[in-house]
Amino acid sequence: MPRPPWVDAIYNRATDLILLVIFLAGLVAVLGLGMNRLAGHRYFTPIRLTILAMMTGFVGWWGQGQLSIATPLAVIRTLYEGGSYAFLLYDPFSLVIWAVTLLGFVLWGRGLFCGWLCPFGAMQEFAHHIGRFLRLPQIEPSQVWDDRLKWVKYAVLAGLVALIFTAPARLDKAIEVEPFKTAITTFFIREWYYVAYAAGLLLLSMVLFKGFCRYVCPLGAAMAIGGLLRGRKWIERRADCGSPCQLCRVKCNYGAIKKTGEIQYSECFQCLDCVTIHDSPDLCVPLILAAKRGRSLQKVAAE
Repeated sequence: MPRPPWVDAIYNRATDLILLVIFLAGLVAVLGLGMNRLAGHRYFTPIRLTILAMMTGFVGWWGQGQLSIATPLAVIRTLYEGGSYAFLLYDPFSLVIWAVTLLGFVLWGRGLFCGWLCPFGAMQEFAHHIGRFLRLPQIEPSQVWDDRLKWVKYAVLAGLVALIFTAPARLDKAIEVEPFKTAITTFFIREWYYVAYAAGLLLLSMVLFKGFCRYVCPLGAAMAIGGLLRGRKWIERRADCGSPCQLCRVKCNYGAIKKTGEIQYSECFQCLDCVTIHDSPDLCVPLILAAKRGRSLQKVAAE
């Protein structure tokens, strides 16, 4: 009796799946049990960039594990039109990443995927570092415009969902708002206009930090909604955070920290920059001032 196609898919990618599970299990364990130690490591940035390089190279280009808004839209469409969800089983590599992403929703919100598991997001982060190395001028939207632009991704997501019910035949083309198929799936071997779009977003990231992720990505919007499952506030704060200290807010490239010092988890990509500052006696302003005064500060524990 022949095996079901989804079983064949697992057997055909057994080695890749084993390596992926080991990699993701290690990453989740480090972030879950040793996050503060990782953020405080003197080589944290090289370690993070190495992980992101593995995401782009192994998970993205080799494993073809770039998640896409196409999957949740297909689930919604199947629910609406009827049919089988068996298509989810035919790509076990991506299914493992989806499973870890769902776990990440509960533990950290959207940050695990958007900050660590997205190959195109990793490419944008590398583009940002190249832009800084070249000393290109950086675009930093005002707080007002940053808040406005963050709603664009939700509008894009809503538009894609609406197409399921109004013009499903156009959905495949509309999903191309994501550059993932061009940059990851086909490695930029496509029609010139798709290549120009994806390359343009990477060039934009050299001067506007992860602009696509922050403002346009419909998958990011879906991840932020999924992040509502987050069961805790996992970033420690102090009473001085936000009043008077604003260092973490100023240093946050994602604009995910309010003036009050509160973390806006729907915009947090789990980059751990604020964790590094919070725990460092050389960077955290309240810790520096407390040391000069010969007193200690208590943390507002993560909940």
